[in-house]
Amino acid sequence: MNKELCFKNHEQGLKVAKYLLDENYVVMLSYEEDLLVVNYEWVQFCSRNGIVFMPRDEFEEKYVEYIDESD
Repeated sequence: MNKELCFKNHEQGLKVAKYLLDENYVVMLSYEEDLLVVNYEWVQFCSRNGIVFMPRDEFEEKYVEYIDESD
């Protein structure tokens, strides 16, 4: 399940991000074109230590097993 919300109104997106933080969610904010994107995941005590945050290519290189579709 993709846990993200998109906002045209950036101020509203920031308010929602604050509400999520207050409820023990870890939040990541980013821009996609003219939208503010709020990704979130519930973690006990709102600790960023419970979340993996790294570039996708680095994650795939180190932790994702490559499956050859031609086999």
